[in-house]
Amino acid sequence: RDRADKFVKFIDRMKGMVKNMQSSVKIMGIDIDMLSNDVFIEKINEYLKDDKMDVILFASADMINHAAEDDKYHEIIDKAELFLPGEEALLTNYKVDMLEAGGMVVSCKSFGVMLENLWKQDRVIYIVADSEEDVENLRNYCKKNQPELKVAGDCVYSEEVEDAAIVNEINSCTPDILLVDLESSIQEKWIIEHVKLLNAKICIAIGGVAGIIMAEEKKVPVWIEKIGLTKLYEKFAIERIPQKFMKAKFFSKRIDRYNTKNDQ
Repeated sequence: RDRADKFVKFIDRMKGMVKNMQSSVKIMGIDIDMLSNDVFIEKINEYLKDDKMDVILFASADMINHAAEDDKYHEIIDKAELFLPGEEALLTNYKVDMLEAGGMVVSCKSFGVMLENLWKQDRVIYIVADSEEDVENLRNYCKKNQPELKVAGDCVYSEEVEDAAIVNEINSCTPDILLVDLESSIQEKWIIEHVKLLNAKICIAIGGVAGIIMAEEKKVPVWIEKIGLTKLYEKFAIERIPQKFMKAKFFSKRIDRYNTKNDQ
């Protein structure tokens, strides 16, 4: 009991310390912005007051790997206003559980937290994704977290469709928020290439990590409930605990290899 109380008090103190925190950590030579959820929410709401489109990228392990090996790609992601941790595996060397308990942004789940805390709730959003299924899942996720949000339109991205047509379709809806979920590298290059042409106030990119929030939309199948495996299903399919563990372990080794190589 005493130990539990001390832990709760410790977490409360940490929340107070990080409430207004903003800094960065360097992972494999790439700067990752570290913000508390409170700061993230405030920044997004401030960005929504501007006419200039600000780009927010939620980083995946693949993006970090790519940027560490490709200087041109590194330059592209550096053009984002915020480059945030999109999955917990990136922070495997930074006691991610304590960061999360302290209210820090540790994954793209903070996108949902931000939607819940929009100062002007009836914002307009436009969704670009790789498939109709992803578009529908993201639409449901956004509306669940902010029921007043207006989904003005969506687009299934294809290289066969001219970029100008996609840009014109987005601009015709004049969204406040452009939500993009595309394959890593294609996503970032497309956004930065068209950033000056897009008529949106912010662009939030979750490609490569969207599966984390997509999993929250999964419902436990009836047959799973009938055979008493609900908790097991939730751990594997919704909370993705084994996947998180394996990815964190793999990425930690990748960081070690990178550091060893650069220390030589």
